[in-house]
Amino acid sequence: MAVRTGSATWTGDLQDGSGRLVVGPRRWESDYSFRSRFTDDAAGSTNPEELLAAAHAGCFSMALTHVLTQAGAVPRSITTSARVRLRPVDGVPTIDLVELDTTVDVDGVDAETLQAHAEAAEAGCAVSRALAGVAEIRVRAAL
Repeated sequence: MAVRTGSATWTGDLQDGSGRLVVGPRRWESDYSFRSRFTDDAAGSTNPEELLAAAHAGCFSMALTHVLTQAGAVPRSITTSARVRLRPVDGVPTIDLVELDTTVDVDGVDAETLQAHAEAAEAGCAVSRALAGVAEIRVRAAL
């Protein structure tokens, strides 16, 4: 399978410094800051949690499309929003909740069946699986 990349540069101290996020080989870039991560003042920049929310929403929408199609109910559209909550846990910033809300335009599926398919899609979504635990994390530091 493909390997995807992203990078970040941070300059300065934590509270007053600033950073730049890059998705893929310069497909998309944005500033980020302490304020954009830890306050309600995004001020024109993003943060890692918003990127994670977008990635999760995209992955889940594709997974749900697959689950529904396998069940014989090809959706016309799926719109998903994800909310990622970042809060201190034991004094450390922690993502402790992700909420996925999805609206599906599809024929032949009732609400109970759709909910079951959505739960199956969430369990099979690569981003959901990554958030459930990572078997190996590699860190390479350089000066």
